Amino acid sequence: MNLNDAIETLQTLCRNGDAQAVYEEMFAEEAAVSGEGAPGITVGCDLVSALTEMLQVTPYLSIRAVRTTQLGDDSAVTWLEWSSPPAEGEPGETIKFRSLTAWRKRGEAWVIAADMYGLGAFDEA
Repeated sequence: MNLNDAIETLQTLCRNGDAQAVYEEMFAEEAAVSGEGAPGITVGCDLVSALTEMLQVTPYLSIRAVRTTQLGDDSAVTWLEWSSPPAEGEPGETIKFRSLTAWRKRGEAWVIAADMYGLGAFDEA
């Protein structure tokens, strides 16, 4: 699986709304995530509850790779842009955030080793 396929799989799993499946298929066991507004660093299986909350407010999530840097055969980083309009019939605006995501290989699959996020979209160049 190449990295673009992994990002597409991540988006599909997120849209399916199953946080446990997202964690098991897309995150390294020791993955660490933090970002704007987070009280600290969430690590490992504790990510499931954070993912559950995120998936509830982003049911139509789209993920776009803005820039990818290959660090070696089994590691890379991506700048990702995440976007989701509100759930049908719900008030609100499209949620947008961006992340710097570190990936590593687990067998033939790419998994997230670390992610740092912030609110907002990247400016169009």
